[in-house]
Amino acid sequence: MEAIYRKANRTIVWLGNQEDHSDLAFEAFKALSQDPPDEQNSLIQDFRTAGSATRAAVKQLFRRPYWRRVWIIQEVSVSENVIIYCGKASRKWDTLEFAFKAIIALKDKDEGLAQDFRFVEDYFLTLYRFRLAMTQDRPLDLLSALNRSGSTLATCPRDRVFALLGITVDGKSYISDPNYKQDDRSIFIDMAKSRLFHTRDLDIICLKAYSPSNPRDLPSWVPDWLNLGQIFPSRMTEYLSGHGTENFVINAYGKSPFGHPATFNASANSTAPFRMEGSTLSVRGIFLDTVDGLTSALNPDSGYKVDSMYSDMSQPTSSSPSPYGSNEELFKSLFRTMAEFPDSMHGIPHDRYKTTFSNLMTPSTIKLLERWTRFNFKHLLVWLDRNKDFLIGDQPLEDYLTGSTRRLSSFIDRAHKKLFSLSHDTTYAFDYYPPEICTAAAVRVVVQFGIRIITTELGYVGRAHPAAQKGDILALIAGCSFPVILRRSETVEERFQVVGDAYVEGWMDGYKWNQVSTKLHDIVLE
Repeated sequence: MEAIYRKANRTIVWLGNQEDHSDLAFEAFKALSQDPPDEQNSLIQDFRTAGSATRAAVKQLFRRPYWRRVWIIQEVSVSENVIIYCGKASRKWDTLEFAFKAIIALKDKDEGLAQDFRFVEDYFLTLYRFRLAMTQDRPLDLLSALNRSGSTLATCPRDRVFALLGITVDGKSYISDPNYKQDDRSIFIDMAKSRLFHTRDLDIICLKAYSPSNPRDLPSWVPDWLNLGQIFPSRMTEYLSGHGTENFVINAYGKSPFGHPATFNASANSTAPFRMEGSTLSVRGIFLDTVDGLTSALNPDSGYKVDSMYSDMSQPTSSSPSPYGSNEELFKSLFRTMAEFPDSMHGIPHDRYKTTFSNLMTPSTIKLLERWTRFNFKHLLVWLDRNKDFLIGDQPLEDYLTGSTRRLSSFIDRAHKKLFSLSHDTTYAFDYYPPEICTAAAVRVVVQFGIRIITTELGYVGRAHPAAQKGDILALIAGCSFPVILRRSETVEERFQVVGDAYVEGWMDGYKWNQVSTKLHDIVLE
């Protein structure tokens, strides 16, 4: 089908009969697609009015089931000329794209409009991104495609995978021939096996959803391929798609301020010897440490409230001395853990970052940050307040994150004066977003996706999947870029279940692996 759509002179999209004032919506699309939109146009003015007929018509059109069907992705993304019909009214696809961009721009200025059209980004934006990738001849891998299409629908769940095989460069390496006689569980296990055999890379065993539910009764090392949009952390899917994506520190305008690779190498580029028997996976690795203390976690699906499932903070009980030496090095380790920055800080003096980080629990800091960005930092305060007594070394978390904001305010004000003197082109200027704000934005992103700061029995600091528990094992596994959190099987002795990935400061560059790689043993995952 992909080849047919690609060669077609024209692809006709049928949204259905004219109803719910769909003709008015099509007229609004035409007005909104002008570059720039004429804000004096009566249709645009009506669209911007809460409760208006034009706004209601556009909302209803975007709510039609068509936009969420997974099979339409290929017909829209690879067809050169797409015409959309609803009743007798028609518009070119490009007209809808320009109108969509205008709606997104208007949303940023109007909270009411933002509330009314939040769903549009889930539906139409998915199609827009797929089409953009195809028209620009950007190769698209299956992991990325599954992640982007997480909100799509299909009568048969496996179609959410099958429908993407033809438009992805590696789809056939997962499933050579779609087989509707196979059950979903078998298909997903076979996909994991194919990925492992083709890449010899075990990182996919860390693709674990935020929620521990397992409706398809999959082995713990097999991803739920239909749930990649809920993977923890959310960046993991894109990371595994390219092994070197930009650091996930995003400023308020969607730009990465540094663009340095955020790759990890916990197993020092080791090969991945493994064998499979039934639904078990045998790997080579070593148990290095045990989770001792954990903070609570925010639930990204509940408005960033502390999730009841992972709400209990568990204080560390180990008295092991810190492996980081001085208190300053322990502070840096906590900072890197929470902000996801590499040692080099991209050439920016460490004190610039430390200024913000050591003031995160100060309400005046939050006010400063919200003043200069469109971010809401209040949930960060909720998390910090809930975990302020969590012990890192012999000090509570609060002691690391409370200080004077006078210096911070001065830094931010000076940085913004420089920022806006660089260029009148804001796209260029925001690439130089102040490090103080980038630091806070980085911690905000890490916290909002449900991380739990952990300490280990040997005194290390790190972060872990929210499903981690006190007593879970931290292992290094050959062929896996991350430390892996394992839990002993409740039914079979000497078998283990994958809980998720971890970040342990001091383990991520392969140095620890090189110390212990002669002591590997078999680990059976179920």
